[in-house]
Amino acid sequence: MKMKKAEMSEYLPEEVIVEILSRLPVKSVLKFSSVCKLWNCVIRSPDFISTHTRNSNKHHNYMFLLHSYKCRHQYSMHFDNKDFDEYLSVQPLFNQANVSEVVASSNGLVCLFCVYKRNIHIHRDLYKFVIWNPSIRKYFLLPEPSFRLRSNYSSTHSKLLGFGFDSRLNDYNFFVAQYSVSSVTQVALYSLNSNTWKKITNVPPINRVFYSNSSTFVLGRLFWHPYEISRKLVLVFDLIDETFGEISLPAECLENAQNRGLKIKAFGESSIAVIRNSFYEADIWVMKEYETGEWMKLARVGKHWRGLSNVLEFRYNGEILVYFHRGQRLASYNLNGRIKNLVALSKEKNRRPPFAYRHVESLALLDKGTDISNQLSISFMGHESHDS
Repeated sequence: MKMKKAEMSEYLPEEVIVEILSRLPVKSVLKFSSVCKLWNCVIRSPDFISTHTRNSNKHHNYMFLLHSYKCRHQYSMHFDNKDFDEYLSVQPLFNQANVSEVVASSNGLVCLFCVYKRNIHIHRDLYKFVIWNPSIRKYFLLPEPSFRLRSNYSSTHSKLLGFGFDSRLNDYNFFVAQYSVSSVTQVALYSLNSNTWKKITNVPPINRVFYSNSSTFVLGRLFWHPYEISRKLVLVFDLIDETFGEISLPAECLENAQNRGLKIKAFGESSIAVIRNSFYEADIWVMKEYETGEWMKLARVGKHWRGLSNVLEFRYNGEILVYFHRGQRLASYNLNGRIKNLVALSKEKNRRPPFAYRHVESLALLDKGTDISNQLSISFMGHESHDS
């Protein structure tokens, strides 16, 4: 009896497709989205985007750099590998009529505070909050909160901004607070999932200490360091219980009168570090445990014979990314004092130190963001802002 030829099925169960695709880099996933309608539908679904985000630590690690020279901004992404190879030259979102600052980078998204400078048609500076995924070239404009920031861009002591990823709810949150003469008065928290703002009402009295706009996000908490070097407290906002708190800086941090400022960065996955930049060297302290408020001196970074330097970020391999003004060069510094040159950034004179942020690839905004074509040009003309 002649046997019938069995039909070969090329169908793969959807769960197998998701498992395979979620472990691939973003570039590969985007290419596979054009294979068929099923794969495109799977890849653009919120569930797949969340799964891919959870697997992001299995992909490459990157360093996102912001280079500023006069009024020009340049961005780039580098593999955080031995040679610090450039992975992507990132096109700025805005033309030079707009000014933008990076609030934070969290879980694949970069948050920007963007200001359109006043002109004869506009009687005040106008602003937008933007979250941006440079890996997939998409952005998302946040709706305005219920209050308008009173200050101009040049007044850096009147607002608190923060951005972070809440892994419990798989949601990105943006935090904004407004200073009055003596305290923080208005606080709002934005949820990307719901695209809504929530007013925070349980704001305790906070002494008039001016904090940095740039925040650090670790374990569900936002941290801001003080501008004034004599201030001893770091401001904290807990996203879980939506409360403010303060922690003391390490006592040694305040001893040197020739400080150029403080910086707080995430250290590993569960701690923070305070960096005190002097002219030629920087001292670094790491918090042992948040609950106890204990600090440990980690290292002194930099070399006099190399000239002025700035600590920028902690690398994924445990080394420290340092910028040396002489030669405008990035270098990697290990805790034994060894320095390895990585890359020269620019030959332009008097370029300011870059900003660096640990970064992972993500598909976030794939299902809701707007594609970037050439340069994003947000129209501020006819824009209606909430008056205070």
